[in-house]
Amino acid sequence: MQELTILLKKHTDGVLEMMGFEGESIIVIDGKTFLVNVEVDTPALLIGRGGEGLEALQHVVRLLASEALQGQDYDVVVDIAGYRQKKASYLTRTARDKAYQVLATGLPESFPPMSAYERRIVHMTCADIDEVETTSEGTGRDRKVVIKPKKG
Repeated sequence: MQELTILLKKHTDGVLEMMGFEGESIIVIDGKTFLVNVEVDTPALLIGRGGEGLEALQHVVRLLASEALQGQDYDVVVDIAGYRQKKASYLTRTARDKAYQVLATGLPESFPPMSAYERRIVHMTCADIDEVETTSEGTGRDRKVVIKPKKG
């Protein structure tokens, strides 16, 4: 486990350096997940529009670590300056608000297109509200979540 942590840090810091960012990664193990938190001076530049840079960085780090992780039941999640946590909190609040709006009006509410990770947060939040259901609609980058009143 220690070797994987060192490898992930080396790969992440190396990618940051190649991209011209000064900063470092801090790795925490949470169960079967390696949480790689990246601290840089200009997080917004690295996160990118809508988190696209963050998703790309996570993809590259996972690819670089894939051989070492092969056959092991571990996941790697990259975050930059707590962006994922802030986004998850925002999505949870917004999903609840939209779900209660659906209950009040009886009309569906949709989110803009988002990543699979973000859609999962919305689905899980709304699963706790009995009288609404969620569906994902669209394909690829245009996939979004719609909250609807439950039928029946």
